[in-house]
Amino acid sequence: MEKSIEKIWNEAFIDEQSLIAPKINNLYNQKSKSVIHKIKRTYEFDNKGLIPIAILVVIGAAIFSEYFIGLYGAFLILSLYYFNTRLLKKFTLIDIKSDNLTYLKRYREVMNSVMKATKRMFIFILPLAVLSIFILAFNSKETSFLSTYINPDTSFIEILGIGFITAIITSIICFFSYMISTKMLYKPLIDKLDAIINEMETLQQ
Repeated sequence: MEKSIEKIWNEAFIDEQSLIAPKINNLYNQKSKSVIHKIKRTYEFDNKGLIPIAILVVIGAAIFSEYFIGLYGAFLILSLYYFNTRLLKKFTLIDIKSDNLTYLKRYREVMNSVMKATKRMFIFILPLAVLSIFILAFNSKETSFLSTYINPDTSFIEILGIGFITAIITSIICFFSYMISTKMLYKPLIDKLDAIINEMETLQQ
């Protein structure tokens, strides 16, 4: 490029009160739309992926004769799908009539809110769901794969202790799974979004 970005910006400014000239504004509009679209597509793909997982849980549970556990597990996964769907609706409440920079800042705030809620769910809710599966298995005592670990002599306190330990292990696994998946799927897009916001804020100064 013969002209530096700084020179293009300087030539594009209409007056001292302008935030960004039309050409530069259109450039950032396109860049931000592209990033927002990719984030939205990734969120939707990530969430819809829970549906086939729920189906696989039912099939897998049926193979091991864990019918009630399988249906309950599928119910929990579909509940997670519903939970995520409700979270993603927050993005639709952002005022699209605001200027580009304001919209992007608000979008970033909603992303932070969604990510914090998802992190809490991974660390606390999912382990509790695993614990509830053990409680259900104890109460049903159906002849199945899990019943080999829950014999008639197993007390509720014992199965609760096993479930609690499993829940803690699940919490640790879920924490690292969340961190890895976030870093792989969302961090590159978040970095791009932050870069656009920082560049536009710099132009405003």
